[in-house]
Amino acid sequence: MGVTIQDLIELSHLELRPVAGREALGRAIRWAHTSELVDPTPWLSGGELLLTTGMALVPAEGSAYVRRLAAAGVAGLGFGVGFGFDAVPAPLVRAADDAGFPIIEVPFEVPFIAITEAISVRLTDDRLREARLSVEVHERLAALVAASAGPADVLDEVARLGGGWALLFDLSGGLIAGGESGAGSVDPAAVWDELSSRTSEPGGPSAASQIGPQGTQVAVPVTAGSTREGVLVFGKDRRLGNHERLVVHHATTVLGLQLAARRAVTEAQRRVMGDALGDACAGRLHGAELDRRLELLGFSGPALTVLVIEGGAEAGAAGDSLATAAERVLGMRTKTIATMLETGGAAALVAHDDPCELAAALGRELGDGKVRVGVGEGVPPRGLRHSYLCARFALRAAPEGRQVASVADLGAYGFLLGAQSRPVLESFVRSVLGPLIEHDATRGSELVASVEAYIKAGGRWEPGAAALGVHRHTLRYRLRQADELLSRDLASEEGRLEVWLALKAAEILRE
Repeated sequence: MGVTIQDLIELSHLELRPVAGREALGRAIRWAHTSELVDPTPWLSGGELLLTTGMALVPAEGSAYVRRLAAAGVAGLGFGVGFGFDAVPAPLVRAADDAGFPIIEVPFEVPFIAITEAISVRLTDDRLREARLSVEVHERLAALVAASAGPADVLDEVARLGGGWALLFDLSGGLIAGGESGAGSVDPAAVWDELSSRTSEPGGPSAASQIGPQGTQVAVPVTAGSTREGVLVFGKDRRLGNHERLVVHHATTVLGLQLAARRAVTEAQRRVMGDALGDACAGRLHGAELDRRLELLGFSGPALTVLVIEGGAEAGAAGDSLATAAERVLGMRTKTIATMLETGGAAALVAHDDPCELAAALGRELGDGKVRVGVGEGVPPRGLRHSYLCARFALRAAPEGRQVASVADLGAYGFLLGAQSRPVLESFVRSVLGPLIEHDATRGSELVASVEAYIKAGGRWEPGAAALGVHRHTLRYRLRQADELLSRDLASEEGRLEVWLALKAAEILRE
């Protein structure tokens, strides 16, 4: 697009003849300007074809004149003969050849305005062609969207229109779709790695271009409003022209709308799946209704597992960001996933043969040791609440530094969760801890908490009192009261074991 000096020479009615700088005749002309000043550069901005008759020029100073024009970025010089000179002065020709600066000879019969009009007509035609092309590209891409085509269809059309290849990435480098048109195959991973190596932006690479022996590629952010949705990379085995750049520009708009719509649907699905998971883990959804809901969401089969993810502000992934990040990491490894938010973390439901491997991937990619993941027991759909409780209590029972906790870490929790029903657990807690619970409720005492602190301290007074923030004599007094109410000797290991199991059972019931 645009008009070059060579284009003007090819207009036979102008009868222009190149006399110097022939290797630079392909320079684009932005406009034409006429001046007879010895130094017109203060009134030039670059890209002009300067027209002059040389009336104020001294031929011996032609070298300095040409150097000034070249330094100002002038596209070329049109020298009108038949006024002060019968031909372009030789010093100008020699200087222009040395500088690679084009000069064309304008016959006496050709007015400068004819050259200006020719440039104007050509630029206007180019703008009209660009406008028509813009409308055509827009209509073709819009027709795809109207026909409910996806990003892959749009990229195929982009590749055809631009005669190259196109790849669409999400912000983490995952390939969403690709299209090719006679440009040979490309490696998406290599394209993203090369693109990422030239930027450090956390939201994905921004606009970038690369020109090399293999051709040209440009990367453009795909946005919807102020939200960045992805990155479009377009490549071709030669330099890109206005046509290709126009195609890429329209493609980013269409793809931005498609990705925004897809994100809205995904977020709605996530909310629905998260609500179902939350209801199942809380015990509000069970039986045949739970089976039906999970089947509608794509979960079926005998091996469903709940992962509980804990990570606070120190992990840099609290609240919604943790659930979203978990879904991104898990989504690259399993197709069936649901996530929900929890206080201080998130939970995920997955259908996978090796949930511990998924948990390890979450730990590596999300927290670098600061996010912990509990893996529940693999269960059929109706056992989701059990899997959730196993994952949560596995985290509670595992050593603090362990990043992935599983049912192997449950200990007594596993016995109580797996072997006993809720009514049995409630009866066990009442029979052992009932007198203490009633005493705390009616007297405002803290006997249950005191007994728990004493047992956790291994039956030692000082650490137990320190955990409660009371004097050891206060703890001794409370334990004597508890012994009397429980009719058990808390100083014995057997007595402490029975009470400790009851405390764990109460903890499970609270969840």
